[in-house]
Amino acid sequence: MKTRIFWSMVGYTAVLGASLLTRHTAREAYRKTAGKAPPENPGRRDTRWREALAWGVASGAMVGVARVVGHRLGDEARRRSERGRARKRLKG
Repeated sequence: MKTRIFWSMVGYTAVLGASLLTRHTAREAYRKTAGKAPPENPGRRDTRWREALAWGVASGAMVGVARVVGHRLGDEARRRSERGRARKRLKG
């Protein structure tokens, strides 16, 4: 049971880290591409629809992909760890 909790924490930490890193990367990419900071509040009147939608689609897609990658990497690390422990039990 403790192992399951540990790997759940590792997985969620990987997802959180990947999401935060991706958001930062997306902001920097938007700054370089658009020449200004991304809209912090797309609902504000001074934010154009085009900017709000572009930022929402781009950042949402990037963070979504990062979350999937984080989940998959966390699961793969858990599986490898379990296989390693199973091999040790068979040998010993």
